[in-house]
Amino acid sequence: MALHSFAILAYKDSPFIEECILSLINQTVKSDIYIATSTPSEFLTQLAEKFELKIFVTEPGKGIAHDWNFSLKQATTKYLTLAHQDDIYLPNYTENCIKEAENFNDSLICFTNYSEIVGGKDRDKTTLLKIKRLMLHSFMPFNKNIKRIFWKKRMISFGCPIAAPSVMYNLHSVGDFNFTNEFHINMDWDAWYRLANMKGRFVYINQKLMKHRIHEESATTKGLQNNSRQKEDLLMFMRLWPKPIAKLLAVIYAKSYSSNHKK
Repeated sequence: MALHSFAILAYKDSPFIEECILSLINQTVKSDIYIATSTPSEFLTQLAEKFELKIFVTEPGKGIAHDWNFSLKQATTKYLTLAHQDDIYLPNYTENCIKEAENFNDSLICFTNYSEIVGGKDRDKTTLLKIKRLMLHSFMPFNKNIKRIFWKKRMISFGCPIAAPSVMYNLHSVGDFNFTNEFHINMDWDAWYRLANMKGRFVYINQKLMKHRIHEESATTKGLQNNSRQKEDLLMFMRLWPKPIAKLLAVIYAKSYSSNHKK
């Protein structure tokens, strides 16, 4: 029986999803792979049949948090990665994540470094990526894991350095954890905040084991265009800092998003 599952978060008919599926199939350690969606289509059905994958369908219009929670609940393995349909996972992603997580009996999440794909080209050095890597290095300079609640919360107090698509969840440790509908963009940052308050360890692999695709239809891009991302950032900073400091950090953090559209 596999230790790990990939739940492919499918929304409508992404032109990149087949590339994502192939990257999951070609891992050095095999996982259970399934598609979860609230927007079923003939396109997704044909892909599932082509690659002999199960497809789970939930009701539409319930929001991203509902869709992610539905995807979580379909897993029967110890570990799970919510694979974003536009992203690519390098062949040793699963092997390395399981190896590192299994070093501890209290791992909550294991996450990795990553690069980006913009306009079909790889991109590795942007202001935002540099900031995220600096935050992670500052709080885990030697041991790439962090256990104390205080330090887990400090690590995410200057922004969200953990890339949601890179995260592998230890379902035995996180229990009945759910994403919240309170956020539409920062569900991941909120999740790390709530998981940070739980007993257990965050494990980081400082290797670029996935590629996150940025394009005009991505949730990140849309959230920046309508300013919902910036508003939700302020809400998160206010959980972690007094209001004046939170406002200042939100302004500074927003400037790093300028690289989101650069090619």
